This record gives sequence, structure tokens and C-alpha cells, in this order.
Amino acid sequence: MDVPSYITVGGWFIQVIFDKFLSSKLQTWAANSGIGNDLDKLRVAMLRIRSVLSSAEKTQSDGLVGWMKELRDVAYDAEDLLDELEYRRLQQQLDGESSSPEAAAASSAPRTCSNSRPPGTPELAWDRITKARIRSVIERLDHVSCCVSETITLFKLDRCSSGPKQSTRKGATSSLISTKVFGREDEVRNLIDLLLLLRSNDEPVSILPVVGIGGVGKTTLAQLVYNDPKIVQHFELRMWVCVSDSFDDTELTREILECASSGDNLQHPSVTNFNRLQTAIKEQVAWKRFLLVLDDVWNDERNNRLSEMERWDKLLAPLKAGKSGSKILVTTRSGTVSETLGTMHSIDLKGLRDQDCWSLIKEHAFRDANHEEQLKLERIGSEVAQQPKGLPLAAKAIAGLLKNKMDAEEWNSVLVRNDIWDHIIPILKPSYSNLPAHLQRCFAYCSIFPKGWKFESDDLIHLWMAQGYIQPRNKNVRMEDAGQDYMNDLMRRSFFQVQNKEFVTLYGIHDPLHDLAQSVSGDECIRVEDDEPTNIPPSVRHLSIKAEKLVMVKDVYHHHLHNLRTLISFSGVLRSGLDDGLLVDVLRDLKHIRVLDLSHCKMDNLPEVICQCIHLRFLNLSSTSIQCLPESLCRLYHLQVLNLNGCRLRSLPRGMKNLVSLRHLTAADQLISDIAEIGRLTCLQRLHVFKVRTEAGYTIRELRDLNELRGSLYVRNLENVESKNKASEAMLSGKEHLSVLQLQWQSGERNQVVDDDDEVLEGLRPHPNLKRLEIMGCRGATYPSWLKTQWLTDLNIIYLSGCRRWESLPPLAQLPSLKVLWIQGLHATKSIGWELLGPGREVFRRLEELVLDGMPELEEFLGDGRFFPHLQSVVIKDCNKLKILPPLPCNLTELTVLDHGFWIPYFDDTRTAPVGSIVSSLCIYNCPVLIAGFCVSLKEEDSLSSLQTLSVGDISLLTGLTVSKNLACLQNLEIHNCLKITSLTTEQEKAFEDLTFLQTLCFNGCANLRSLPMLRGLRYLKKLIVSNCPQMQSLPEKGLPSSLKVLEIASCHPLLKGRCGKEGGSNWESIRHIPRIEIDGEVIQEEASGN
Repeated sequence: MDVPSYITVGGWFIQVIFDKFLSSKLQTWAANSGIGNDLDKLRVAMLRIRSVLSSAEKTQSDGLVGWMKELRDVAYDAEDLLDELEYRRLQQQLDGESSSPEAAAASSAPRTCSNSRPPGTPELAWDRITKARIRSVIERLDHVSCCVSETITLFKLDRCSSGPKQSTRKGATSSLISTKVFGREDEVRNLIDLLLLLRSNDEPVSILPVVGIGGVGKTTLAQLVYNDPKIVQHFELRMWVCVSDSFDDTELTREILECASSGDNLQHPSVTNFNRLQTAIKEQVAWKRFLLVLDDVWNDERNNRLSEMERWDKLLAPLKAGKSGSKILVTTRSGTVSETLGTMHSIDLKGLRDQDCWSLIKEHAFRDANHEEQLKLERIGSEVAQQPKGLPLAAKAIAGLLKNKMDAEEWNSVLVRNDIWDHIIPILKPSYSNLPAHLQRCFAYCSIFPKGWKFESDDLIHLWMAQGYIQPRNKNVRMEDAGQDYMNDLMRRSFFQVQNKEFVTLYGIHDPLHDLAQSVSGDECIRVEDDEPTNIPPSVRHLSIKAEKLVMVKDVYHHHLHNLRTLISFSGVLRSGLDDGLLVDVLRDLKHIRVLDLSHCKMDNLPEVICQCIHLRFLNLSSTSIQCLPESLCRLYHLQVLNLNGCRLRSLPRGMKNLVSLRHLTAADQLISDIAEIGRLTCLQRLHVFKVRTEAGYTIRELRDLNELRGSLYVRNLENVESKNKASEAMLSGKEHLSVLQLQWQSGERNQVVDDDDEVLEGLRPHPNLKRLEIMGCRGATYPSWLKTQWLTDLNIIYLSGCRRWESLPPLAQLPSLKVLWIQGLHATKSIGWELLGPGREVFRRLEELVLDGMPELEEFLGDGRFFPHLQSVVIKDCNKLKILPPLPCNLTELTVLDHGFWIPYFDDTRTAPVGSIVSSLCIYNCPVLIAGFCVSLKEEDSLSSLQTLSVGDISLLTGLTVSKNLACLQNLEIHNCLKITSLTTEQEKAFEDLTFLQTLCFNGCANLRSLPMLRGLRYLKKLIVSNCPQMQSLPEKGLPSSLKVLEIASCHPLLKGRCGKEGGSNWESIRHIPRIEIDGEVIQEEASGN
């Protein structure tokens, strides 16, 4: 780490200590404990060092490096000391709150292993020791402050005698150094097309950013495009300006003007007025189509994004006088710059392929070599090509090291040298130096991950939190949200790569940037990955190690553990058990540990001495064989994250309620449900299930203060709540961060009636921010008053299940955001109608999905075509008596009717009838009356003209639809459980011929069907499935379509399998062209074959 980085991070660290520890709570406690004056002196000492750092920032002498390291060590010690004091404050607070004998026992039992006060140390002795430690830190801070001040004075004197240094900054120009560029053909072509693109609705000037990490070739790409003949011909004026990391608005404006007026031999060195310069630019570009390249643009960290946008808008304002189609091409390492400036989608420039890197290295390294020498070294090429990690600039640096070395042994010696990256890190270093201090710290910490490691954002954020790196500027912003902002910021600046999988987003670090992180973290972050012992300096603070190498922690690195703040095991599972004695010895040395990750280690116990790790904030024991946790764990008052996922635990310690800083607890729901007085964990962010009990410590009152809960909360066993007043104690209306709430009563006796349930539900009013509400098994007769109003304005989904005594439904149309309405098991409801709309006759403005399930007494659902203007899906199941539904909306895309549900689409007048329906999926089973009515209602031409998927249990529906030309767009057809048909009628055969665009066809469960229809004419058919048709003996005589790609046959007549066999099968010739054939789970043919 260089001097500027030390100073930046050091100043930030001191400020963090101020904000985090010198709080009113700690100061009040310190005053009451007799160390208030000492803490004030420490505060003054840190103010003094902060002032000295401010002066050092302007000096940046190399002579400060040693003192900056000393300051870092003192700051760590100061933080540890204040953290211990905060621990002791929490300990006394909890001891004072313990009232029951059990609580007192759980609180005091492990005290002897706490090092906030050594065992047996009297209170007065502890005070003397603490005061002495504070004085020691103050003396060291003052010593560093004096030495840094002296160094600054000497530096100033030396600078005065030698004179000021001249700036030597040189930016890239528009001229190409080499005309040969490898691996960028597609990017060049794409960029040229975008720059030549003319659109009628374009702004006068469009800004196109090219984003990528340092050394990836952004400037070279811009040079290639800038000098392309098409670009030269298209733009009347071309300008190139290198911006770099610090620029003056006036000077940059002057440079743009010099470029714009270069053809007129005009110079403006004496013009200093910003307005005159801008006016001159406007005159130069007026009515000209121009291209301006702003190369190497950085974000000014002193400004927020809005200020940066305003700054650039003002700076580029005169360029709007240009002709339509003008472009500004911006190259930058920062996604923030891209978002600030870009009016077009940015181009994210990736690294070169290894093959292209090799071509680039050969071009530079073999320039003067003969062909024979080249051939000797080609075999090493693949290994050489991997070294640059896709960076062209790195490839050139490596080529420079290899140039004029034509011996394979020399090449190999260069490749194993560690100084290759000495030429590459400086290329990337400016990106790091431009980061604000908090992001510098966060990024450097990432060097503890092995190369290629993928991680989720929450995992890294929790590690940052544990180290105290995340300090929200606004006290109302939680650490996790601020941490996600840090992640997004680093991603925008190209420090992280993103990989989106099906259910999760993973992050990684590009190899060159990983090397940068390792470089800037210096001696603080070390990884142990190889079998050979790694040289670990005493100053190491963060250590990651392969799980199978953990034994080395004691044997080899034992004397380096006392300053350790992170110990993480990575990569694989520890096959042999982690010895208890080893773990005890290690934990005793980890006095300052913040992060301890022993996941996947084979360990049966966690030693009692874990309580000595009083600074611990992150403990990961997931996927271990631990069966029991010690009670002493509950003395870790700073613990924020505890991961017990995949352990063999049967129970948690009794004192879990004392983990007052715990924010994230990952364990089985049943284990968490057994935590007594969980309501004391007021920082908890997630609680998936809470089971209400009647005994103390488990009543619904425990939810009262858990107002930080997020995500889903399932409140079970509500039959154990006695009254509305008791229910109100949960204070659900104060949980503004919850998105899903489930309120569930156990079914108990089927006929049990509890009128108190109405009142209990009334007292469980949620916060209006709720997105999904589920009410299940409520035994009362009426719904709560808060469902009669617009209280739940953000509710998207409501699920009402098992409320057997509800005779009517609340006016749910009043919920303005409702998209899904699921009604299940309301046995007393006979009619649904206008009461849903409420007094204001509101319609369901956003409802998209409606489900009616298990409502045996429901006879009618009254309403008109205006009820559901945006309904897309309807599911009706087990509604035996239902006869009437509102009209089918014209925008319905999916309809499912199961079992005995009855529905006939109709329209009350022509104004509500659809002109062209966009139904895309239709599913109807076992509803003979419905099918009859449905076919009659679909005689109108094109009423289902957009239908793409059809699943039927009666082939007569298919006939009716094809006759009315309704299936012109059908792509997927499933025919299930047509038990009566043995073969298709002529009319049904004709129906199949009309399915010209069919791509997938499935016959399933047609027990008596002996033959398939003629399918030869279905020229787009790709997949044919025939399953559970035991009478099916052969395929169509005229064969199958040549377009068919997949044929699957299962559980049909044994003769069919024999006839489709390769060896002598009578149907083989007609199916041999199909790439994949599977019969009864056996793949007969995997790809096309002529055999």
C-alpha cells in the first residue's frame, strides 16, 4: 500500500472509531465507571492525529510509510480497546436485566472465560488496568503524531531547496502505436456501426461509453475506430482529448476548443474566461457533425452523482450546437461515469481470449526472431498466453520481458518470476487509488478469497460488517443496505464480475484485479493454499486457509494469531476430525478475532473457550457435525452473524436471548422456534417461523420489539392467543420491512368453533407496506375491519384458506395493488358478488390471477365484464355447485377448470365481448357439461385465435375448436385420459390436419387408443410423446414428419417397442431420421444416423 492509500484509509479508520465507539452510550457508561476522563483524552489524541493526517495528505512523502503502518497498528489497538469497553457495557446491561434465576445463571455462568475483566481481577484493579491501556494508546498516538509532523516539516524544507516538481502526466493521443490489433474485430465493427447510426429521434449529440478495467484496451479500441476511413468520412470534425483522473473544467474546455479549431490554426492560451471558451466551442461545432473522444474519464469522488451530472452537463453544453448525429465516445474504467454521461447503452469491454493474447505476444516478442526460433517456443505458448489474464497491456509487458530471449529455459524462468505483475499492477493501481477510503478497505479485504472464488453479495457484506468497514452516512440506513451500495459501486467500477444463475446472483473478481487486491492489502491479508508453509508476517490481520491445512495454524502459524481478525477455511472438506485440543489452543490465541469461518470442517464440538473471542461478529459453523453448542457462546454480545445451517444440532443454548447484536441467524426453523425470549434479539433481520405458545418466553408478545424483521414471517399456532389485546402486543403494524405475513391457526377439531379468533385476527393488523398476506385456518365467522378498508395499499397477493365459517368476503377490490386473489376452503360461502367491490364499487384494477379452490357450497360468482379488466389467469377447482361466473375478460391468457367446476363463458353485451382474444393457454379436464357449453360458445370466428397451448381431457373439444378455425396458432397440444376412444373419427383426423403450426404433441393416459392420427402433414412438429397408452401397438403407416427431433414412448404395448427397434423393427425405417428416440426410459438413438 502506498502513502496516499495509507493516509486515505487511516483518516477514514480514525473517523470510524469516532463515529462507532465514542457514542453517548459508551461515554455515559465510561463516566459512571470512572474512566470518562481517560476516554476524553483518547478522543483528543485521535482528533490530533486526524489533523496531522490532513497535513500528510498534502505531503505524501515516502518517508511516511513506516509511520503510517505504526498508526495503523495503534488504531487497531484503540479500536480493540474501545470494543472491549463496549462489550463490558453490554455485559453489565444484560446482567442488570436478568431477573429470573435461570436467566441469571445463563448470564453469569461463563463469565470466567471473558477477557473483558481477567478472572479473579477485582473491580478497582480492572479500572487501573483499563486506564493504563488507554494511556498507552494515547502515548503511542501522540508519538506517531509528532513523528509524522517532523517528517512533513523535513519534506517541506527539502522541497523548498530542490524546487517544485513539474507535472509529467501524459495522456494517450488519437494516433495508433501499432496498426496490428488482435481479437477486437467484432468490437471495432460494432462500435463503428453505433457511431454511424442515425435516428430521427436522436438528441443532437449522443454519448457512447466504453467501460472496462485498466489495460483491457479501451483506448486502443477508440484509436482504431477514430482512424477508421468510414469514421473519417462520416464526421466533418473529429476531436480527441485525454481527460485522466484529475482535470480542471476550464483547462478541459480549452483542450476541446484547441482540437475543434486546430484546422483554423487558432490558439487560445490566454483565454481564461470559462464562458468565452464555451462560446468559442459553440461557434466551432455549430452545424457540424462531429466526433469527440474523451479518453480515460474518471469520476470525481468529491462530488455526488447529481453534482457530477450537473458539472458535465455544463461542460458539454456548447456541443449541443452540433449537427444531429454527432457523437461523444467516452472511455472509462468506471460504470458510474457511464451512468452519469451515457445516453446510449455502454459497451463493456472484456478481456482477450488466450489465443489472441498469444498472437499479441508473438507480434512483439518475435519481431526480430527467425522462423526456426519461433517454432521452438510455440509449445510454451499456451502457458504464456494465460499469464496476461486477457489484458492486452499485460500481454505487451510480458512480451517486453520475453523479447530477445529465444531460449525455452529463459522463457520458463521469466514465467515463474513473481515480478511479471510488477509491470501490470501499476496499470490497474489508479483504479484503486481513485476509490473512496471505505471502498479501498472493502476491496483490499477481498484478497482473502482464492482466485476464481464465487460468492453471494450477502456473504461478503456480512464479512465487511464484521470488520466494521460498513458505516452508513445516514443513521436510518441499515448496514446491509449500505453494504449492497458498496457492492454495486465496486461493480459499476468493474472491480466485480457478475454471474446470474437461475436463483442466485454470484460475484467474482477478475484475476488481474485479484492480484491488485493482494498487492494493496500488503501484509494484512494472507492466503495459505499450497502444501508449503507460507511466510506470514506478525502484522497479518486476515488469514484464509484450506480446510485440510487448518492443523498448520497451530503448528506453523501459532505465534501469529494474536492480532488475527479473520480466520476462514476454504476449498473442500476437512476429512479427518478437527482435534478439540487444537481448536481450544487456537481459540485461546484469537483474542481479537472478528470473523471465524469453520464451515465444512469435521468437528463435533465447539469449545467453551469460544467466549474469549469477545470481538467475534461472524461465526460460520455450517455443514459441520456439531451436535451441541456451549452455553458460553451466549456471551458473545457483539455477534452479528451465526450460521448453523446443515449442522446436527438437537437444540440451541438456553441463553441465546443474550446475543443482543445478532442480526442473522441461520438454522432449522424448529431450533429457532425453541429460543426463549427471542424478542430480546431486537437487531434480528429474519425470522421465518414463530410458533406461539402459552408459556412465558414464547407468547406472541415476543414479536413486539422485532421491528427490523424483513422478508417473510409465518406466525403459527395462533389458537394459543387469547384475545385481541394479547394479539395487539405483537405490534405487527410496526413491522414496516416485512413483505410476506402468514397468520395460521392449527386445524384442531374440525367442528371446533372459537369466536375469539375474530378478535385475535382483528388485533393482528399488519403494516401497510405488506406485499403478501396469508390467513389460514381462522375459526371465526367474520373478517377483520382492516380488510374492509384500503389499509393494505401495497398488497399484491392475498391467500385466504380454511376460514370455514366466513359466509362472505371482504371488499378486496379496494386494495389498489392486488394482483393475485386465492380463495380456498371457505366452506360456508355460497355466493360471491358485489360485496367484493365495497361501497365505492371499485373494480379489481390490477388483478391478474384468480383461484377458487375447495368451495363446495359456492353456487355463483356474480358480476359483469368490468369486474376484472386485467385478469390473465383463472383456476377453478372442487367447486361442485358453481354455476355462474362473471364474463370472460378479453385479455384472459390462461384458464384451468379441474374436477367438478362448472363454467360457461358468456358476454352480457357486445361492448364487453372481446374483438380478438389473446388467450394463450387452455386447460380443461373432466368437465363434460363445461366442454359442451364451451364448444357452443366458440363458434364465433377467431375467438381464440392466439391460443398456443391446449391441454384437454376430451378430444371433442379439439374437434369443435378446429372446425371453428380457432387453433391457427396452436403450438403445443396435450390430450390426457381420453379413456373411451379407440381410434379417431374422420372428423377428428381432419382436425389434426388443420394444426399446421403444431410443434409438440402429447398423448397420455388414453387407455384404449390403438392408433395415432396421420401426422405426416405437420411439417413443424418437433416433439411427439406417447405415454400410458397400453393398447398402442404401432405408429402411423405413412410415417412421421421429417421435422421431428424427439420421439418419446413409455408404458405402451410391448409390440410397439419391438416395432421401433433398430434390429428388424417394422417401424424403424420411418423413424430412423429422428435425432433422439427414447422408449421406456432407454435412449435408442441420441443423434441422427444413417444406420
